[in-house]
Amino acid sequence: MSLTQINLKPYWDENTIERMDVTIKITGLSYKEGERLCSMQLSTVTIPGCEPNALQICDESGAVLVKESEETPYPYHWRRWNVQRGTEGNVKINYTVYPREIKPTDICGPYFDFRAEKGGANSAGFSFLMDIEKAEECELSWDMSAMPEKSRGVCTLGEHKVKAKTLDRLRECYFAMGQLNAIEEGDFGFYWMSQPPFDVKEVAEYTKKLFGQMQKFFKDTEKVYRIFVRKDPFLTSGGTALYRSYLFGWNTTQPCSLEDKKAILAHEMVHNWPQLNDNPYGVTTWYSEGTAEYYSVLLPLRLGLMTDDEAILELQKRTDAYYSNPTRALGDEEAAAICWKDRRAQRLVYGRGMIFIINTDIMIRKATNGAHSIDDVVLDILQKDCAGIQLGNEIFLTSVKKISGLDVRSEWEDMHTGKEIIPLSGGFDGHFAVVEKEIDEADTGKKVRSWTWIKRETKKGK
Repeated sequence: MSLTQINLKPYWDENTIERMDVTIKITGLSYKEGERLCSMQLSTVTIPGCEPNALQICDESGAVLVKESEETPYPYHWRRWNVQRGTEGNVKINYTVYPREIKPTDICGPYFDFRAEKGGANSAGFSFLMDIEKAEECELSWDMSAMPEKSRGVCTLGEHKVKAKTLDRLRECYFAMGQLNAIEEGDFGFYWMSQPPFDVKEVAEYTKKLFGQMQKFFKDTEKVYRIFVRKDPFLTSGGTALYRSYLFGWNTTQPCSLEDKKAILAHEMVHNWPQLNDNPYGVTTWYSEGTAEYYSVLLPLRLGLMTDDEAILELQKRTDAYYSNPTRALGDEEAAAICWKDRRAQRLVYGRGMIFIINTDIMIRKATNGAHSIDDVVLDILQKDCAGIQLGNEIFLTSVKKISGLDVRSEWEDMHTGKEIIPLSGGFDGHFAVVEKEIDEADTGKKVRSWTWIKRETKKGK
């Protein structure tokens, strides 16, 4: 069994993180001449990762010469290093990374970048941490000797020295370092640096309660969950989920409260569970984003954490955003090919996925006389995912048929290829109906169809 040991040493200057040294020690692995040793994710969906400055690679025989190359499989940009001789014994990699310098034209997310602010910095692991070929179990430690007293280094998996079963898992975590403020209880944590203009304790308590209830619904027994917060130098802010965690931003130009954050908190939290294999990129995004949109309203509604009126407001915003989107006729894969250049296309799968999930739920309930719902499909797929089964769109279609007897392939193909889908009445456990209306298409102003969500007189459902 190999072991990859990673040490992070952040440096403090002018009340923030100036740079960070990364040291990687690889034991139990050897690399033949010409074999790839490591890779750096320089860009992910247009968001820049870190350059590995002052890169040094050595083994027990001294410096290891490497051949550098670059690959750009959409939507990533990788730099690769292959060894020019066989390695001997332990391999050590050292490099330094610097926080991203923000330009006025930059966009807020996704929140992958290594970014500093007053009090510290945070980042997705893959933006500064190399991928090591053949790496298995890994250990993370921090060297805080160049930091002020009481500074902390935290990642999704915990503080101080943590272990991960794979390096991939560690790279999928969020990291934060500096003079961190925190609200913690067991393996639940909420971390921020600059003081935001909302009640942090209220948001943390809401998030903890919501996570506990979602965890029960999705039959999840893992306890780890951490939320990271950053101050944005942008006019808008958002949020991004990674493994057992998410990071959200705030800015000084928009009023911000718990009510403003409820939707993004719930959406990003759902991403811990429903998912399909999204390869090639964009082929199953409708499912992960559609279920996140759906359950981020339905579960808080069921739990009494959201009123009917609040739910309708969220549904209406999401529905109108989809039907007014000028790119809505693009198929999922067509949209994926341009979505990080044209952000309108990036939002398509959110709305169409949600409407398709709502409609499928209504159809399943009708076909089974209320005995089953989309919940059963989602939980069936999640069980297969936990068992390590490769999941794709066929798994979804098969699960719907197994549970309800319905063949929804034609409806799925219409959705997937960009044909107009019409929402059905009776969604969200029978709470709501829809009424057709007319709205203006974004950017063009031409009149298009959308639907208004209204309360039903009676509430039926599973």
